[in-house]
Amino acid sequence: MAKQLKAAILARRAAKAPRKKRTRPKPRQYTIADWERARDRVAAAERRIDNDRTNNPNWGRAGLERAQLELSVIMSQLRLRGLLE
Repeated sequence: MAKQLKAAILARRAAKAPRKKRTRPKPRQYTIADWERARDRVAAAERRIDNDRTNNPNWGRAGLERAQLELSVIMSQLRLRGLLE
């Protein structure tokens, strides 16, 4: 019985196609609209930090840094493609 089960499992495994390597996604092609949206996101994060009434100086810092990083990536790509001076 166990031999039969093992043979069935091996037969099923052999019938499957080998797994393919995952292809990496192409880098995103940003537009001027993406740049404006990212700029607005940075401004909104700065406003949130300015309007914060807690005593924690790091409050909201991560959101601001993430927004600034995304903005810089978009700006560098647009400059490379000649869409931003």
